[in-house]
Amino acid sequence: MKSVVFAGSILMGLLSGCSTVNPASVAAGSKLKGMKSAYVYTHGGSSADMDTHVEEALLDRGLRVRAGLESEKPTDVDFYVRYDDSWRWDVTMYLKELHIQFYDAKDGALLASRSFSNSLLHTFPDPRKKVSEVVATMYGEP
Repeated sequence: MKSVVFAGSILMGLLSGCSTVNPASVAAGSKLKGMKSAYVYTHGGSSADMDTHVEEALLDRGLRVRAGLESEKPTDVDFYVRYDDSWRWDVTMYLKELHIQFYDAKDGALLASRSFSNSLLHTFPDPRKKVSEVVATMYGEP
């Protein structure tokens, strides 16, 4: 009986994984906190809300933000923001993964990147809050 309970505990532990926000990767010597303007590459369509959430997360950190297509990127900003979002269906749509990267506008170097990944037994996170959390960690905020 003890082995069945133990095996069941292990199985539940493996299946009940939670969502994770992976550690931020920030380039050595990154001057991210000193940068004042950003351009977000928008996706439009079904990701229009995510476009807005990324813009808002940057505005909340005092940046001047513009957004549009990558082909229309301006040269008078400090960095570019690229993101990828992946959604799944389970009674309702939920955010499966989110990857955000910041690139220096002058030389294209990666300044910072961060990812969120929902688990097999997922939650239904608020996309606005999850974007804000991911961006916050890229700035070294708790």
